[in-house]
Amino acid sequence: MTDPSRDDIAAEYFDELPFEPYPIQEEAMLAWFTSEQGVLVCAPTGTGKTLIAEAAVYEALRTGQRMYYTTPLIALTDQKFNDLQESAVRWGFAADDIGLVTGNRRVNPDALVLVVVAEILFNRLLHETEESIDIFAVVMDEFHSFNDPERGMVWELSLGLLPKQVRLMLLSATVGNAFDFVRWLDRNHNHRLQLVEGTERKVPLSYEWVGDELLADYVEKMASGDDQTRRTPALIFCFNRDICWSIAEMIKGKKVLAAGQQAALTTALERYSFSDGAGPKLRQLLLRGVGVHHAGVLPRYRRIVEELFQEKLLSFAVCTETLAA
Repeated sequence: MTDPSRDDIAAEYFDELPFEPYPIQEEAMLAWFTSEQGVLVCAPTGTGKTLIAEAAVYEALRTGQRMYYTTPLIALTDQKFNDLQESAVRWGFAADDIGLVTGNRRVNPDALVLVVVAEILFNRLLHETEESIDIFAVVMDEFHSFNDPERGMVWELSLGLLPKQVRLMLLSATVGNAFDFVRWLDRNHNHRLQLVEGTERKVPLSYEWVGDELLADYVEKMASGDDQTRRTPALIFCFNRDICWSIAEMIKGKKVLAAGQQAALTTALERYSFSDGAGPKLRQLLLRGVGVHHAGVLPRYRRIVEELFQEKLLSFAVCTETLAA
């Protein structure tokens, strides 16, 4: 039996899609399956770049080859790991085919597809020779972190260490000089990527200036009304961890719960244990519809806040930039 061609794998993946892709998604996925060395995708937030990235994951699983999926944040890494496990099962592969490696957590570390923070990939490349690097592809999500003055060098050095036979998929919403970057990557690191750019934002943004009004009063306005007028769930970003806790404590005494939300929260929280660290304190906040998410919160508690927020059981998640992605 002959191995499937990339055209065959592309056709299979498109058949697996649950809905018709946007034009930018279709263009990017076709570019991935036809390019020899990879693709740089620059498109606004909300364009569905995850669907594009999963094309690379599907090809790796379908051909039994190792790949890395990198993100800049542990919180984002955990989310991608869970999402990709669900996708793998939906495609007919095993959940254990997807692994996770961060500085403080390892799950299925020998899996074909490893979701990692960028530093993990860089450290592994440092200890390998170009001939011994057995990687089919690397996806670098939120690639605009390349411009970060402190951590951007991790992305740049990783690109320099990757052999040209490793296919690259770089995903970003905010690479302003994408064409110049593609030329630099080709000239300096022998990686010739196909550039796919989109400008249409599928999820429109709206802005509102709030004048002299206390946050404690304004959150009640946001949480009031019916399903059409209520402006929750919402994120409240803070500059540091201490402010997160103080804001959350202030909000928990306000009326921010919709009808039936308290009962649903009580039932949902029975799934979890809050015995360690700040768990008891966090549980009391969660019962009031308020979550806290920052790097000082235990990873399993952060995941609980993320899950409850995604299920729309929380009215507010008070967070630092850890959740920004």
